[in-house]
Amino acid sequence: LANLGLGFVCHPFEKLAGKLSFRFQQLDVKVETKTLDNVFIEVAVSIQFQILRERVFDAFYALSNHTQQITAHVYDVLRSELPKLDLDAAFEAKDVLAVAVKSALSETMTEYGYQILQGTIRKIV
Repeated sequence: LANLGLGFVCHPFEKLAGKLSFRFQQLDVKVETKTLDNVFIEVAVSIQFQILRERVFDAFYALSNHTQQITAHVYDVLRSELPKLDLDAAFEAKDVLAVAVKSALSETMTEYGYQILQGTIRKIV
């Protein structure tokens, strides 16, 4: 790991494995699912996440594609929760669904070195 400031890589003996950013990142996911009253809806979710400094090794080596993993978890949570609600209840439960997405992602992604900061449901169409 390279700290802030000037750093060197001795070319024949060391090589750069890759780069990760500690900045906040955002992933937008669209999920299409069916409600209890057989109406298909599309839900747009924004996930904000960041790499944990103490788990950089896990963040780089544990997952080959972290965005695919986050997207899969969002799909799982929303496709298991939304079919239990009718259309009106789905619009009312935006905050409850956002909390469910954030808590499910936080449990899983912390193991891989990612901190989930926010899960927001932007719109339901």
